[in-house]
Parts: sequence; structure tokens; C-alpha cells
Amino acid sequence: MKVKRFTASDMTQALREVRKALGPDAVILSTGRLPGGGVEITAAVDPTLARGQLPTSDPPANQTADQAPAEGVGDLAELTRQVRDLGQMVARHLVLSEAAQDFAGRPEVAPLFHHLRQQEVAPALIAELLDDLAGPGGGNLLGRLAIRLKKMLNVYPGPGPGQVRPLVWALVGPTGVGKTTTVAKLAASHALKHRLRVGMITLDTFRIAAAEQLMVYGRIMDLETKVAANGEEYARAVAELAETDLILVDTVGRSPHDQGNLEELRAILAAVPETVCHLVLACPTRDADLRATLESFGRFRPQSLIFTKLDETSSYGVILNQVVHSGWPVSYLACGQRVPDDLETATREGLARRLMPPRGEPQVVA
Repeated sequence: MKVKRFTASDMTQALREVRKALGPDAVILSTGRLPGGGVEITAAVDPTLARGQLPTSDPPANQTADQAPAEGVGDLAELTRQVRDLGQMVARHLVLSEAAQDFAGRPEVAPLFHHLRQQEVAPALIAELLDDLAGPGGGNLLGRLAIRLKKMLNVYPGPGPGQVRPLVWALVGPTGVGKTTTVAKLAASHALKHRLRVGMITLDTFRIAAAEQLMVYGRIMDLETKVAANGEEYARAVAELAETDLILVDTVGRSPHDQGNLEELRAILAAVPETVCHLVLACPTRDADLRATLESFGRFRPQSLIFTKLDETSSYGVILNQVVHSGWPVSYLACGQRVPDDLETATREGLARRLMPPRGEPQVVA
């Protein structure tokens, strides 16, 4: 744990120094006012949770897969996680309280502060987005905010020319986030709109009729669809679809806390080393639960995040929070059940627009 103290003229500047030195996962341990003016923040960060270095379940190099961890290690790890989560919750409340006091005295940005709070953007990110937003002369605050949002966001390019074919994309994620429907949307989009040869594979032999659901989609779209129950069958199915451009793989949903089943799924996907995983998340999910999911599914080394159920919420701050926290880009957004209509390729402009105040709200004037 790395602990450091920061002093600055105001809370906004201090938070910016914390983020610059320790990154977005820093935990605020204490805040206070200095006798001669200014503020002081004590912050800490766990280096193992730095951006882009989410923990995975890979065993240490000197530990074989069949070696059980020492007794009590799992309990200690869970206790550490709970303490860390509690610290982050307290930190968020401290940062938000200080930021609210700061921005309340700046009427030019106060409406934007309250809007971003409603969008559930992380307090430290709000402070970074609004810090010195007005600038010399003021004006055009919304345009400047949009630019800052786009700089924070990152998107994943879709299939492009010159890539080795077939591409093998596996959608992984928790139960109930809409992986099967998203696979069907991606298949329809790339087959019908982009004229790619697409095949589908389902590894979900656990849920009743789950495999049949994808088979029905395949028959409707006239796309070859395979069912595989283990790594050997998965490798065989990929080989049988070798003439396609893109193979989309539907996987069984797993709880982020079910380490055994997650490892079993990873072993199946490892049978085809060229498999590229994309993590599917439901946008209405709590920010803390999304972070836990990212940490557990980090073992699949996902190349992008796919957010579903955008039609079931009006708060999109969790998308920005997770992109900044993980360093992983967003590839697609799903906002309904219609195949393939309710699927959108993620762009910085589109993501930033969802986080901006809606049209028709009073304009913020500097």
C-alpha cells in the first residue's frame, strides 16, 4: 500500500494532484483544512489494482494448478477486499462532499456538477472534468466538457480488413446480462450490414433451451451454428467454421464470485488460443458490482466491454467509471431486444453525448 500526503490551495487542485500521482483507484484516507489556508489530503493506493492491471486468477509462477492455496489465504483476501471496498466508499463520500462545497460556490459549473452526480459519475472524475472548466473568458462550457469526456473514453475498433480470419469472438459475463441476444445482434449486424461470413457457437449447455435459442437465431439468419460442451468440441466447432470471417461464441453466464465455474469456462476457451474475449455488462448494475465483475473476469483478458440494457436506465456514468478504472475500451452498446436494430457501435462522440445534459435543459452560461 502506497500512502502519500498532498497539499493544495483548494480541494479541486488537491484531488487533481492525487489522481495524477496515484491514479483513479486512490483511496482518500483523510482530508483537512490548513491553518494558513488551503487543504490537505492523505491518500493511498494498492499497486496491484493500478489502471489496466486488474487482478486475475492466474496462479503464481511457482504454484501448480492443482496446488491448493494455504489455509486462510482465501479468507484474508476476502477481508482485504471488504476493507478496500469500505475505504473506497468512505473516500467517495469525502470527495463528493468536498467537491459539492467547492462547486456550489461556482454557479457557472454547479448545474454540470449536479448533472454528473445524477449520472453517477465517480466523484474524482467529476472533479477532474470540471476543474478549471470555465477557463479564461468563460463560455462554451458544454463544448469543453464534451471534449474532456471524449478524451477519457476509449472505444474498440470492429473487424477490419487485413486481419487473420476467422476472427473468434467469445462473449463472457455474468448471468442475465443478455449475452445470447447480443451474439445474435452482432451476427446479424456483421452478416447483413457488413457482408461478412459469420458463424456462431454456443457453449451454454447449462440453461434449459439456451442452445436452441441461438440455433433458432441461426436458422432465421441462415448462419451455421454449432453447439459445444467442452474444450474438445469447441475446438472442433471452430475448425468446422474455418471458412467464415467471424465466429461469435455465446458462453454460459457465471457469477463473479464462482471461481470454480469461471476457471472451467476459461479452460474451455483456452482450447482455441486465438479466441478474443469481450466482457458483457448490464448498464443498470451498481458501480461497485461492476468493479467486482471486472476483477473476476479479468482472467479472460477481455479486449473490450459491451454494455447492454441501456434502455433500462437513464444513468450512464458507470460506463465512464469502468473505462477509466480498467483501461479497457467499449465496443458495442445494446439498448433493447430487437435483433439487430438495438445494437450500436460505440464511439467517443456517442458515449459523451449520453453523459451530457439532455437537449432542452437550460444552457449553462459562464
